[in-house]
Amino acid sequence: MKYLFFFSALFFVLPATVALLCEHRWIRWIMPGLLLPMLVFDRTAINFFSAETYRGTSRGMEVSFIYIIAFIILLTLSLLRGVRKFFPDWGSRLYLLYFLCCLPSLRNADSRLFCFFELWKMGMIYLVFLAVYHYLEFSSGDFDILIYGLAGVIAVNFCAVLFQHYCGVYQVYGVFPHQNSMAMFMLLTGLLFFSRFFNCSEGKKSRIFFIALVMASAALARSYSRGALVCYPFGGMMTLLCSLWYRFSFRKVCILFFIALIGMVALVILLPRIIERFERAPEASANTRKNLAIAAVNMMKDVPVCGVGINNWGIKINPPYTYGSHREDKHYEDSYRDGIVETIYLLVGAECGIPCLVMLLAWFGYYWLSCIRLMRILQRTPFFYIPAGVLGGLSGIFLQSALEWVLKQQINFILLIIVFAFISYLNKHCRELAAEGGTAGALSVEKA
Repeated sequence: MKYLFFFSALFFVLPATVALLCEHRWIRWIMPGLLLPMLVFDRTAINFFSAETYRGTSRGMEVSFIYIIAFIILLTLSLLRGVRKFFPDWGSRLYLLYFLCCLPSLRNADSRLFCFFELWKMGMIYLVFLAVYHYLEFSSGDFDILIYGLAGVIAVNFCAVLFQHYCGVYQVYGVFPHQNSMAMFMLLTGLLFFSRFFNCSEGKKSRIFFIALVMASAALARSYSRGALVCYPFGGMMTLLCSLWYRFSFRKVCILFFIALIGMVALVILLPRIIERFERAPEASANTRKNLAIAAVNMMKDVPVCGVGINNWGIKINPPYTYGSHREDKHYEDSYRDGIVETIYLLVGAECGIPCLVMLLAWFGYYWLSCIRLMRILQRTPFFYIPAGVLGGLSGIFLQSALEWVLKQQINFILLIIVFAFISYLNKHCRELAAEGGTAGALSVEKA
């Protein structure tokens, strides 16, 4: 059935493109197709040449319905406007350099097919970036359709979280493959909605963003993900302080007291279980994380330039390789399999080498620093909430990525690339948006 669905969607590409070319306004309503399939990601994605039992960041040549929608949007906009900029800004060029730095790792890979799985994923996700970026160019900054799409994902996920909660699931995961994946997604989106609600005075419309914030925060807290529980307040504090620094108002003080009151009530309800989660965390979990980190360092020392092979961690951590031989509890039976190191930084360094890790950090750093620059330029425009929310969200997930590798999972990687497209568009047009005061098609925002 999945293959039938996939090929049906593939045959849908040309008719859909023709329809969008005939009715340009429909392009806006297909944009949520980049987000809503996340709710059924596994059921709408096909893995060709799959290795479902492999312990790696990619297990097949995955083609998601999201990628098909991105291709349709990109094809339509190319035919309408002659899209030629495949790498429109420095962020996209840094991503290209990061991709190219991954290629030398194929030299040391045991399975180049597994390498291709991850490289394919990186290419498909870049299609999503281009689709979002060029749509924003086409629509002159119509962020709202994607923001509402994210709100829809959060709402449906929250319903799944409630169902799992009342079914007695200890660590809920909603519609995501793992509770840590859901927590990271909720961290970034939650702070984006917090920034929208906190910085934009939109009357009744603000209730939507407040509800989305509450649902995202509740889902994150109920996941009991220790990394997210530590990083969410850190990211939220950054967004809060930046919002007050650049645009202080009495309204924000009132909102802050209101949110603090709700937060205290929620904390009192959840605090016993959160404390239990930290106090009763199995010692074996900490030891495993430590041992995997040591194994990653061993790989980086052995092949510092090229790494052991992108997406080959699941092979190299096991015998006959000795990178994990320091483990006291190791068992080298034929069925022995070890997990993935719980930080994407050591994972990238081990699989692709130190130069590739430096390029990853440069790519991340470019967008983080861009948010700081954009807040200063856009502080008197309705678009200020985007860099303010994204700065806190990126700070949180980059810190969480030092504790968990889930940023490399497809859903979180797609969200990250969409947010990067937001920042890339604002980077290009920030001066004209600031000069116009953001009035063209903008929100009604309070004065700074």
